[in-house]
Amino acid sequence: MSEGTVKIHGKTYLTVALRVTTFRETHPDWCIATEIVHRDEEVVVMKASILDEKGVLKATGHSEEKRSASQINKTSALENAETSAIGRALAALGYAGTEFASADEVANAITQQKTITPNSGAGDSLTNKEKQVIADTAIQIKDKIKEGNEWGAYTLAVSITELEDKLYLWSLLDSKERAAIKRLQQAELKGESRPTAS
Repeated sequence: MSEGTVKIHGKTYLTVALRVTTFRETHPDWCIATEIVHRDEEVVVMKASILDEKGVLKATGHSEEKRSASQINKTSALENAETSAIGRALAALGYAGTEFASADEVANAITQQKTITPNSGAGDSLTNKEKQVIADTAIQIKDKIKEGNEWGAYTLAVSITELEDKLYLWSLLDSKERAAIKRLQQAELKGESRPTAS
């Protein structure tokens, strides 16, 4: 079981593979059905449904993947969206760690943060008000880094939790600011002590 468990920031995430294996062992007569809700050259939206042995719907999960979000999504956006939808449907049914998102989704979000650039269309689906809030956070992050308070900057960065918001924030930071945040993220993932503000 531990092979499919990932801890990030002290929270436990289960891989979709582990969720499916556990589900199959518990409910061998139930099924997972997936369907394409929307697909075009830019985005894929998938839906996963969990049905019991009588065909009664027990849970659903949806997932959206942008083809431009990462190198993998250029060729496998549909597969990634399907995996995430299945993971979310199983989480809705109760197959999760301490978090609803799967380890796969978190890993994908981290990968996207590493590849996003200001010209990648980040924030296209956000409202102007949402963009302003994130832009204000970006200014605070920049100020804290200038002050030498990288931990404060990192704390602000991780306070943004929605994926689209994160991608937009990432696009507003320069390479040095992103590098500082990534460095602290890696340190925290390794369990290193928090840096002190200068």
